[in-house]
Amino acid sequence: MKTENNNSKKQKSTFLVRELLLTEGPQSQASISRKTGLSPAMVNYVVKQLIELNAADIHWINGREGIVSLTSKTGRYISILVNLDKISGSLFVFESELKVDFEYIITQDCSQENNPDTVIKLLSGVLSKLNLSFNDISGLAISIVAPLDVESEAIISWSAGRLPGWRDIKIKSFFEDKFGSTVVVGNDANHSTLAEWTWGVGRGIEDFVYIACSKQIGGGIIINNHLYKGSNGMAAEFGHLIIDNVGPVCFCGCRGCLTTFISERAIIMNLSKSESYKNSLQEIISAAGEDDAACQRVLLEAGKDLGKALANIAKILSPGMVAIGGDLAAAGPLFFDSVIATIDEHNLGTVSQAIDFKTAKIVHQPEILGGLAALLAKKNQGISDLPDWIK
Repeated sequence: MKTENNNSKKQKSTFLVRELLLTEGPQSQASISRKTGLSPAMVNYVVKQLIELNAADIHWINGREGIVSLTSKTGRYISILVNLDKISGSLFVFESELKVDFEYIITQDCSQENNPDTVIKLLSGVLSKLNLSFNDISGLAISIVAPLDVESEAIISWSAGRLPGWRDIKIKSFFEDKFGSTVVVGNDANHSTLAEWTWGVGRGIEDFVYIACSKQIGGGIIINNHLYKGSNGMAAEFGHLIIDNVGPVCFCGCRGCLTTFISERAIIMNLSKSESYKNSLQEIISAAGEDDAACQRVLLEAGKDLGKALANIAKILSPGMVAIGGDLAAAGPLFFDSVIATIDEHNLGTVSQAIDFKTAKIVHQPEILGGLAALLAKKNQGISDLPDWIK
């Protein structure tokens, strides 16, 4: 009975140490002991066990103190992003610290090519070049640029027309049948949220909100250290918050959604009425930095529109932090100051003072990295910091 209690205590201690390293990153053993309440002897035991299992590393600062971090030295994972115009992804081979990026472009007149069978063909080609098969893969993550229904595992009907090749497909079941290994499927914004919360500015924040502003608008919510999807998977559809009920018609059928004001297409259309027409959001941001008054104006207005939405989100959720990601996050002080000023105006200082608003840290492949984070969590593995070969 005593042995069973000791084993249970060690298991609980291991869980506490892993959770701390996952949420707050690398720590000294003294810090782990202080934050978990475990004795130094127990912390030393757990760290040794994790190192023996190739689940942790220790970097010695001096002869007495070392920094412990979670790591993963086994597993082969694939994380892909299904976008409207392309399918892209990465293969992560932890044993050899190898990352292989790949993509397949979808032309406008061949939209039906964007389907699960194309993904299978693409992955088969990538794996065959490395003399690997589906059986060699530890897990597959799929991020898809569409809202997903939790129960049906399919794209929500009103959005399926944008990805007709995926309509009525039970995505998770389809790929589980093909791979026979762990499969996680998520909305692209939810996976981006996981990446930013795991390795970005959201690390250690129990209640966290992420919003991505690029071609589309999306986001995710972390509550009590767990991704919140809602009863049907539709939580955090920030792009469809209505900020003007007589505004432009959105593809969802409503008027005045945030997407119709601050998505790339919306900002370009707003600018097109001037003589300073640009082809992309990046061009607008660059021109604004060179004192193009029209480009500065549309970014200022986009900041105000986003600020209205975030003010309402803050009033409802009051998270510890809100991170702004996507292309607009690189627009600089003109945009960001406009966001913060509008939030303060609409909250009247009652809520926003306690919330930290920051630009996101994970700017390259956040959806794909978020899919990897979801897979590692599913496998009870983790990485405290992203190694250079993954970045």
